[in-house]
Amino acid sequence: MPSSQNKAPRIMEIQQPLHLSATQKKFNGLIRKITFQKKRLASWQEAMPQLQQEAAAKLYPLQKIYSEHQAKMAALLDNHYTTEKFSRNQQDKIKYLILEICEELISMHGRHDMKILYNQYSEDDFDAQVQQDAAMQSDFMKSMFEQAFDVTLDDNEFDFSDPIKIAEQMADKITDQQRQAEEQRNSRKKSAKLQAKEAREQKEQADISKSIQAVYRQLVAALHPDREPDPVERERKTELMQKVTVAYGKRDLLQLLELQLSVEQIDQNNINNIAEDRLKHFNRILQNQLNEITEEIMFAEMGFRNTAGLSPYEPVTPKRLQTLLKQDIRNMREIISKIQHDLRTFQDIKKFKLWLKDYQIPVDDFDPFSMDMSPFDFR
Repeated sequence: MPSSQNKAPRIMEIQQPLHLSATQKKFNGLIRKITFQKKRLASWQEAMPQLQQEAAAKLYPLQKIYSEHQAKMAALLDNHYTTEKFSRNQQDKIKYLILEICEELISMHGRHDMKILYNQYSEDDFDAQVQQDAAMQSDFMKSMFEQAFDVTLDDNEFDFSDPIKIAEQMADKITDQQRQAEEQRNSRKKSAKLQAKEAREQKEQADISKSIQAVYRQLVAALHPDREPDPVERERKTELMQKVTVAYGKRDLLQLLELQLSVEQIDQNNINNIAEDRLKHFNRILQNQLNEITEEIMFAEMGFRNTAGLSPYEPVTPKRLQTLLKQDIRNMREIISKIQHDLRTFQDIKKFKLWLKDYQIPVDDFDPFSMDMSPFDFR
């Protein structure tokens, strides 16, 4: 029975280091790059559910506990403010603390019930302020994308509150504009030179499609389960045919060639002696495949950076995200311990006033009762 282990095809140097042609070397290089990128993509696809499960089991319950303690802290501060005597400076500090806690609970934990307390201490209504901030952010993002892509955008064309989504939409818009420009060019009278170029490109695309179709047909002819009398072998071929169908649908030439090797439909000699013209078609297919995988990885990493609260250009790997998640879980436990201590301490008004005396309203927004909040959110 043929081996079930798929081995990446490559052209072997059977004589001298200079034996391989440039096209053959490019084929080998593309195979190596695709194999490497596939492993990277698989590691992300494997990491996502694992990170989601760990965050759901360990991090999110801690965040819920912390948010409940924050609500208790806001209520305690409100009670002190309304029942005790404070100087104007002390009142300003308490107001600031209440507003910071309420804003975090509303924005990060969906505690819309805290809007009542927020509005009680704020000069501006929470919802009105959110709308104003969103409008300012939208105007900024719209201006930035118009300058970056040299396009004019309608005010209601995109949701500028999501940078990742808007980047994808912008890519689609630019592609659509390029398509429209191409259609306009095509509607004009074409020169003989342009017509010849387009004819060559169309033939090239047809040849590329024929190349991958040929590999697919060879596999189908060898693996069609209906022609197999042995039940065990029929089941094996059915599984392989499913892989072939998926690979063909994705135009995954590498997977199709690996399947040919695994079922011994081709051997190393066949790979070494692929005709130059056919190899060029293979290289174009493989290059497109490499570009698609690389783009898929890019969007996956972009999503993970956003989930983990990392900068858009910060290097990220599944292993690093796992480390960051564990750090956030440890930090959250420390944060909970600290706010529990503060809740006990601030019950004593004398101790609270003593703490308040040393406390200074920070220049930058931060949670005065904890370290940095965890940025992870896979929900």
